[in-house]
Amino acid sequence: MKISTSSMKKLSKIKNSVYDAIKIEYLYHSNKLEGSTFSKENLIDLLETKKVNGEHFLDDVIETRNSLELFDEVINTLGEPLDKYLLWNWHRILKKGSVDDEIGNIGKWKKYENKLLNTDLKLCEPNLVENSIFNLLEDWKASKKDLSAIANFHQRFEHIHPFQDGNGRIGRFIILKQCIENNIDLIAIDDEYNKEYKNALYVAQSTNNVNPLIDVFTKCQNRLDEKLKDYISVIEQVSKEEN
Repeated sequence: MKISTSSMKKLSKIKNSVYDAIKIEYLYHSNKLEGSTFSKENLIDLLETKKVNGEHFLDDVIETRNSLELFDEVINTLGEPLDKYLLWNWHRILKKGSVDDEIGNIGKWKKYENKLLNTDLKLCEPNLVENSIFNLLEDWKASKKDLSAIANFHQRFEHIHPFQDGNGRIGRFIILKQCIENNIDLIAIDDEYNKEYKNALYVAQSTNNVNPLIDVFTKCQNRLDEKLKDYISVIEQVSKEEN
């Protein structure tokens, strides 16, 4: 499902419609990939009533609340350059009030080496992050801006792992921005493809073969289309108004 920048910004102003449905669908799966215990119902309650239902760790509550705010920020800043300052601000919003905030480790590149559990991948060293991200962003500017470019950007970003924590969620917010700004069907990494996604990401990072990751992205696009089919008329109506 393709939604232009102008259409998405307008949809964000329409209450109780497709924007909230996309936000819940996107955040539920993205946060769940990181171990969040919020169900869709819990997330809807938090969005609509600011009430936390269920038992959750404090940082899960804080970062889930922050992710709702960050989703809106990503949409509000569509069209702005994808640069380190934007990414720092996103990270600051996502992690504010968390344990990382308490030790002054948000809104900046990582200070300490980090490692992914159960994998032999070596992530970027902290002193190399600045240059690695610069090269990644420059390569993105020069790329064709298609699904392959998004997959390649994503695997490189996650391999750099520039923040101490929150890299997965920030990386998937980048995908959202890239899809909307480049007229590409929205990608929301569905939990149903969790294992496939992580395996495909590993393959891409260890061999530079992004084809399995593109396959997962395509499956997620199709699944999101199916979930949002009842909103197609609204999206088309807003698109016509914007054009």
